[in-house]
Amino acid sequence: MADIYELLDNGGQLLTFTAGGEHYGFYILSVADIIEMPEFTLIPTAPPYVLGLMNHRGKAVPVMDLRLRMGLPKGEYDDRSCVIVIEVNTMQCGLVVDRVSDVENITAEMIARSPVDNGLVKGFVIREDKPKISILDPGAVART
Repeated sequence: MADIYELLDNGGQLLTFTAGGEHYGFYILSVADIIEMPEFTLIPTAPPYVLGLMNHRGKAVPVMDLRLRMGLPKGEYDDRSCVIVIEVNTMQCGLVVDRVSDVENITAEMIARSPVDNGLVKGFVIREDKPKISILDPGAVART
């Protein structure tokens, strides 16, 4: 599977979504599924951003609140909240987002690499008259 750096260098398709009022994106090849909010089984000793485990196609998959994972305040879920299931190598992880926006074709010229490596955000999509999109590294986001 192609990685985040291929997207940063060459452009490609980006699944865009919002969490806590911020705009984010994942390289489409890292997205396995988008599902409605499931029921979770709590994990008592997990970090606060880990909501629990969900059953996804017969597998126990950890679910994180992306707002909390990104250091944003906790918010309420609504009928547009959903889970993006990402796949990194053979591991899956679910991320609760406020809403999925679109799949966008992004050119390399639209991408600015992050000047500071915080581990989670690898670059930004900069376009006129549209909000900036933070490009997330799925492997880094999925790590607890």
